[in-house]
Formats: sequence, C-alpha cells, structure tokens
Amino acid sequence: MFPPVTDRWLTSLVTLSFVCAAASALAEQGDRDRPIQIEADRASLDQLKGLTVYEGNVVVTQGTILLRAAQVTVTQGKNGGGDVAVARGNPATFRQKIDGKDEWMDAQGQRIEYDSGKNLVKLFDNARVKRGQDIVMGASLVYNTKDETFAANGGTGQGAAAGKSAGRVTVILQPKNDGKDKKQ
Repeated sequence: MFPPVTDRWLTSLVTLSFVCAAASALAEQGDRDRPIQIEADRASLDQLKGLTVYEGNVVVTQGTILLRAAQVTVTQGKNGGGDVAVARGNPATFRQKIDGKDEWMDAQGQRIEYDSGKNLVKLFDNARVKRGQDIVMGASLVYNTKDETFAANGGTGQGAAAGKSAGRVTVILQPKNDGKDKKQ
C-alpha cells in the first residue's frame, strides 16, 4: 500500500530527485524538469519521524536518471536541515546522461547517500564512478555538489578480492583525443 500524498511525502519525492540531480554537475539539465517515477515492491511513510522507505527492487527514474536499489530511505531534515536519502543494494546503481554529450555517468556502491543540506553525494563499499571511459574506484567516494569537489578513500581491504592492493584508490583516465592525432 502506498502512503497518502502529503507535504512530507512530496518532500521525500523531491529529495529523491535531488539524489538523482546532484550526482554530476554536468548532468543532463532537462532531467530536473521531468517527473519522478518510483517503483518498489513496498512503500511506507512515518510522518512523525519524517521517514519514507521504499523496499524491494526499487527503481527511481527522472529523465535520463536511473537509480536502482534494494531499498531507498528518505529522512526529512529537522530544524531547517537538509533531507537525507540512502540507497542500499548489492550494489545500488545510479546512471545519468552527461549534458550535451553522448556520454553517461555511472556510479555504484553498496550504499549511496545524498545529504541535501550538506550538498554531499557519498558512495560506500566498493564504490565506483565511471564517466565516459574514465573510472574512479575506492572504498568510498564523496562528491560535493556545491563546490564540485571530489574525494576518494581506499579504506581497508578494498580491492583485495579483485587482486588489487588493499586500501588503495584506483583512477583510470583515458587520453583525450582533440582531433590533432588524425592523419591528413
């Protein structure tokens, strides 16, 4: 049973759109004006706690944005603080088209958090972000949507299963071909 439409429920939906829109400053600009569609096996709302939970094969779409998770929890901020959305999965995944390019940004982690009050998107546990052919991997990745800064942490034990050194960050950057390499 889906919760009744209320101001808090709508706020939770809006927060999910922030999760989607905030992941990349270069994201498809038209996505923000598109409707949000949330599909899940179950949804519940606790208005007193300001908590909305979507469970079971959660799929959130808005324009080119696609978020998939086993569970998405949205907590409404108190005292003017921002809302916090947490997506959990094995892994939770996020995809969005880069504005003006035929290029996509894909992200994944066991947990993806967005704090609208702090303007932070955080990916945890085998976090990975791929933009075009460039890739960043680590135990955790943090992106500040306001000042467009990015930090990666290798943590402990990350990468050991993939045969890499534990506790390391991996960044793979492809050379940019500006057309100067073409023979005439």
